Amino acid sequence: MRWSPRAVPPWALFIGLGLIAIVVYRLAPLLGVPELGRNLLYWTLDASAVVVLLIGARLHRPTTRWPWWLLALGQLSALGADITFYGASLVDVTLPYPSVADLLYLLQYLLDGVALFLLIRRRTPGWDVPALVDASIVAVAAGLVSWVFLISPGASGGGMTTAGVLTTAAYPVGDLVLLSVGARLMLGAGSRPPAFRLLASGFVLVLVPDALYTWQVFAGTYTEGGWLESMWMGSWILLGAAGLHPSMRELSEESPVAAPHAGLGRMVVLAGASLLAPATLFVQYLREAPLHVPLVATVCAVLFLLVLTRMAGLVVAQERVAITDGLTGLRTRRYFEHALATTAERAAGGSGLAVLLLDVDHFKTVNDTYGHHGGDRVLCEIARRLTQAVRPGDLVARYGGEEFAVLLPSVTPREARQIADRVHRGIRRTPITVSGSAATTVTVSVGVATLPVDAPDPAALMLLADQLLYAAKDNGRDRVAAGASLSAAPDPIERGPVSRAS
Repeated sequence: MRWSPRAVPPWALFIGLGLIAIVVYRLAPLLGVPELGRNLLYWTLDASAVVVLLIGARLHRPTTRWPWWLLALGQLSALGADITFYGASLVDVTLPYPSVADLLYLLQYLLDGVALFLLIRRRTPGWDVPALVDASIVAVAAGLVSWVFLISPGASGGGMTTAGVLTTAAYPVGDLVLLSVGARLMLGAGSRPPAFRLLASGFVLVLVPDALYTWQVFAGTYTEGGWLESMWMGSWILLGAAGLHPSMRELSEESPVAAPHAGLGRMVVLAGASLLAPATLFVQYLREAPLHVPLVATVCAVLFLLVLTRMAGLVVAQERVAITDGLTGLRTRRYFEHALATTAERAAGGSGLAVLLLDVDHFKTVNDTYGHHGGDRVLCEIARRLTQAVRPGDLVARYGGEEFAVLLPSVTPREARQIADRVHRGIRRTPITVSGSAATTVTVSVGVATLPVDAPDPAALMLLADQLLYAAKDNGRDRVAAGASLSAAPDPIERGPVSRAS
């Protein structure tokens, strides 16, 4: 089979050409390529990342293009800074510090940070507290390391002007802000398609050489054209490939889950971040450098509180999972039975309580006709209508597959029957959308029993409600069956045409 460049996806082709450019850039001194040629290659790859980010946003049409436009603007700002910085050395011009190049470099941090923030808001519109706490742990730990090894040495002055000191400190601060926002994106909920991984890898290759560059400048070991430039070139390749990859559309789609999964990898990252504070103190001790004890102690305390907050959140989430049905958001059968036993003790004093048991009529037909996704929609909509039809303080639970239970505390037998009729009518009144434009009218059979009039204890109450539910189904479905205390004068039940697909 003959190979053709057209068979290679554009994003993969861009990565391949970019890697070739890095190899040529590294070999240029051995090949006798003048410095101007190397710089032109460097600038061309920088500019190509701007172009492909814009092409990707236009080609794949994500729900919002602003993050990608801002990433392209940030890359353009970096290109202007590179041309200014490296171009000055070509013409033997000494730039002041800070210069226009520094302002353009710092502008890239702002544009990239806003771009990532917009992606975060699109993926998780609400307050994703677990991801926020996780990102805070990483940011606080990284902030300590950045202050001790980068910001504090840069801010010490060393004969620089005030503007120079502020600019020197602004670089690691910009990296820290970008790391914080990036950590929030990477640790948050949402899909992780190939474009996500390319984007994450690209920002890692921005932050690592940035930190190494600042360190080398302080140590006086930085030289132009080394491995740092190669790493920056690699970051442009990955960012551009992320914009060209078709899955970039998924990065701005809202997450289907409210919080990220607390997997082993996340726990390892958080544990490593939590250990950075004592590790920094130990490294400074070995170097016989300033220990920054008050700062390290404060950071350790903050990290400890953040970890406790995260653990408390995990406990609450676990408890919520145990008592909440994952599909409908209603309470579980186990929670319902516990609440029934507790409420029955109070009802023994004469306040009374009632139980409604509901079963969706012909639910198998709904699943067979519209698929399980359609059936899930029906169950979720019934849960919503049930919650609206009952009183505040009543407990609605998913009792089984297509069965629901309602606990009515402090209710008279007549009130219980009225609520049962209202629930019955509310569910059957409006068709439920099951897929696209398809809708079906769904009915339920209801059994209602009260305590202590119809049954002496919770177990007998549930048994009677279950028997009445099946009596309603045996008598033709789509009706309410009540205990002896409620059967004498039932409220009228609306009747109308019903789709038997329901």
